[in-house]
Amino acid sequence: MEKTKILLTALCLSAAACSAPQKEAAVALNTDCESCTVSYLGPQGTYTEEACELFFGKKDVCTPYTTVPEAAEAMCEDKTEYAVIPQENTIGGAVIDYVDTLISLKGVSISGEVELPISQNLLVRKDTALSDIKKVYSHKQGIAQSKQWLEQNLPDAQVIEVSSTAEGARMVAESNEADIAAIASKGAAEVYGLEILAAAIQNNDNNQTRFYILSEHEPATEDAERLAFIAEGSAKDLPSLMAEMEKQKMTLVTLHDRPLKTELGQYFYLIECAACTYADYQKLTENSPFTFTYLGSFNVKRP
Repeated sequence: MEKTKILLTALCLSAAACSAPQKEAAVALNTDCESCTVSYLGPQGTYTEEACELFFGKKDVCTPYTTVPEAAEAMCEDKTEYAVIPQENTIGGAVIDYVDTLISLKGVSISGEVELPISQNLLVRKDTALSDIKKVYSHKQGIAQSKQWLEQNLPDAQVIEVSSTAEGARMVAESNEADIAAIASKGAAEVYGLEILAAAIQNNDNNQTRFYILSEHEPATEDAERLAFIAEGSAKDLPSLMAEMEKQKMTLVTLHDRPLKTELGQYFYLIECAACTYADYQKLTENSPFTFTYLGSFNVKRP
């Protein structure tokens, strides 16, 4: 209960901080920053840090925060210019808490996207055998992505959710217990001096996570690889919205629904499209029963 209160408080603070007018328009969609600052879900060694490095090309501009709401709040308070958040995984699906964070923020745009292949690994202290392990720590996405391997190889181990995969690795490294392990990245193993006891334990080899690069810049409207927006309204009107998107030849990339928390059947829809322009988006919003929030056009960075 206390954890939920903390998360909700952080979301409210972020929403309030980001309600100020937006800054200058984003120009560089695939940003290669020399002086920009970036907040992300830490500690060091998370996949979000990898996404930061891939997109911005430099590690020293990135600052870790304990939670995604805190990383977003840092951006809203002008401590950083960008925030990087995970939003969808091939196996685990939408990262609901982080989608909620994005929806709650006002005056925020999407400046870019990263699609990162994810390889989960079982990390341990030196001389730990598989038969020793009684507890496994990881983020809930790391747990979901490795569920089959855990069921087959560690069926009796207690699986414990923590704030990030790297946090699980840090806990293992700093513990004196010899019967614990973490599910995390190869980078986390290097950062925390752990050994990879089992590599690539994710449920399939096509495991990827999609990350958004958030900013307070005015949402870009120039043609780009992707375009995203939030549609707020009734589920009964969604088929007509999809039909209009098809009519505009807008290719749906992803759609996440989150409850409006007002009445049943009312939702926020976070929608990402490809093969479309800002003019297509504007036409989509004409005479629509939905309330729209435009998030921007942007390109996707891949390894």
